[in-house]
Amino acid sequence: MTRLIHCLLLILLAWSSQNASADNGAELRELRKRLEDLQREYQITRESRADAADLLRQSERAISDAKRKLQNLESEQQRTRSELNDVNNQLNRINANIVDGQKRLAEMLKQSYMRGGSDSLKLLLGGKDPNQISRELVYLNYLSREQLNVIESLRKEVEHLARLKQTASEKDRKLTDIRLSKQTEQETLLKEKQSRQMLLNKLTGRIKSQRREIDALRQDEKRLSDLVTRLARMARQRNDKTRKIAANKNSQARPSGPVGINTELPDTAIGNLSFTRLKGLLRLPVKGELMNRFGAPRDDGGMSWKGLFIRALEGAEVRAIASGRVVFAEWLRGFGNLLIVDHGEGYMSLYSNNESLYKQPGESVKAGDTIATAGNSGGQEESGVYFELRHQGRPINPMAWIK
Repeated sequence: MTRLIHCLLLILLAWSSQNASADNGAELRELRKRLEDLQREYQITRESRADAADLLRQSERAISDAKRKLQNLESEQQRTRSELNDVNNQLNRINANIVDGQKRLAEMLKQSYMRGGSDSLKLLLGGKDPNQISRELVYLNYLSREQLNVIESLRKEVEHLARLKQTASEKDRKLTDIRLSKQTEQETLLKEKQSRQMLLNKLTGRIKSQRREIDALRQDEKRLSDLVTRLARMARQRNDKTRKIAANKNSQARPSGPVGINTELPDTAIGNLSFTRLKGLLRLPVKGELMNRFGAPRDDGGMSWKGLFIRALEGAEVRAIASGRVVFAEWLRGFGNLLIVDHGEGYMSLYSNNESLYKQPGESVKAGDTIATAGNSGGQEESGVYFELRHQGRPINPMAWIK
């Protein structure tokens, strides 16, 4: 659009040097001044939007960190609960062993009592047959040893029971600490989301202001175009040039709706094949609507699309398209929460505008692993994921690799 405005200005300057009427000259000067003012305001608004996007960095990184901490706390809580269940099972088993030992000891004491409380001295002085005395002494010794064994076993079980109760108490305290930590992290996450929402509202206001300026600029463009059309009757060649510029502008308009819908997610079945063998086997990283085509002109008439923007629900799972290693996981201006996976052989995949990043640089990922959640970080108006595929640093068409 800016290039078109410059072209129109040059044409108008050339025509204003001719013998146009005084009214037309005044109108041209007025429109030219207004157009220049709008250009300056448009540039200021774009810069303000970029500055506002920078303000999102700290908030969006905090949200990503808080969500990752909550996820870790959830895992730790489940693990601690499982450990506590194991301890409780052991406690039940030990209690059963103690009850069983107590019954055995009671039975031994009962047998001893029924034998009249005999001891070795009474047997020796009782005047019984020596063989009978020998058998009685052997039995008493066995009974005494068995009683001692049962008592020692009970003592160990009671000590074990005390240790397990201490362990259970510690696990219970740990669960309490985890619950408090989760509550703190959830409160932090809520505050950060509220702070982020305030920033987004501010950014949205600036974007709306920018759109109003653009609309005004387009209205003035129409006025200039009408004036050029009237003046072009005196110069057929310039009139043809104006129509070509307008036709070129119309041909660069971006489709207003989605150009496709993705309903499949990356599949773990592709395993660890080399990336060059995966052409035609990959899936897009998130379910949603494809809002542009690779290589198509962007809305501002500037650079073309080097990737695909997939509009998706906030919090939707973003999965790795293939196995590789995370080489970047950080907030980046213009891209928000950005994650890059190196697949080897010079191939990399980029996932930006995420709400939260689940992987860190250096971590290995497999095809189908959840690496992030979709969002609108970096000042993106719509929730989703901007996805690029690159080879040797150059963007390539992802759709050529999609199944």
